[in-house]
Amino acid sequence: MLKIIRFGYLIALFSIAALLWFLVVNTWPFWAEFGLSSLWLDEWFPYESLYGLLPALVGSAWVMMIAMFFALPCGLAAAIVGSELLSKPWQSTLRLSVEILAGIPSVVYGLIGLWILLPWLQNTFDLITGHSLLAAGLLLAMMILPTIMVMSLDALRFVPQEQREAAASLGLDWNTRLITVLLPQAWPGIRSGVLLALGRALGETMAVMLVVGSLDKMPSPIYNILEPAQTLTSRIGREMGEAAFGSMHFSALMANGLILAIISMLLSFMVLRQRKAAQR
Repeated sequence: MLKIIRFGYLIALFSIAALLWFLVVNTWPFWAEFGLSSLWLDEWFPYESLYGLLPALVGSAWVMMIAMFFALPCGLAAAIVGSELLSKPWQSTLRLSVEILAGIPSVVYGLIGLWILLPWLQNTFDLITGHSLLAAGLLLAMMILPTIMVMSLDALRFVPQEQREAAASLGLDWNTRLITVLLPQAWPGIRSGVLLALGRALGETMAVMLVVGSLDKMPSPIYNILEPAQTLTSRIGREMGEAAFGSMHFSALMANGLILAIISMLLSFMVLRQRKAAQR
């Protein structure tokens, strides 16, 4: 059994190394010609050899922040209710419902966004089109909500019952027990769920591509989340079919993928460190 585990570990390491090698090799022509300065250029016109990555970087950052702004409090609140207030039959029903939400394909969320979310935003804010950073962020919030909720629920359940009883015996009310006892002890698990949710939000393509607008320009002003925009994933999904293999356009799109891979690996590494810290 130990040999099988070691073999699986080596396969995982080889797969990661092969992925990074593939991305680096295919992006090297782009970095060699344009360098890191492309990270803060704001014009993306491949047929004019303009490859500014900044609009997609800003769009990705905005979409993730909007998603976390809505998903984190809602997911944490649902986990608290499911762990501390509901009876066991209702807890099982809640968890099953959330896991069903997690299993819905992303393209279905994208279609829901096109049918319901975009018209609502267009009518509510009197916009020309509902395609916007806000639409992408709200849709992603719905998609990462199950991850945050389930991870937070498990983290709260791992807090020993003796801790709750000891806090109650000291005369602490429910709100005080929650803030001073339960949440601090469950925080490492909650934080891991947040990082995993960020990883999914960062890598989501189809749903975001359908609602973000895929417009390669900086928001004007920078905080205007009601404008159509672009993310790293939506750019890759929309343009990869148009890029000839081996061309500079292809290499630039692979550079977008390399950035996504590096950020995702950093998030995964942070999750691993959080889990190790929680086990000490």
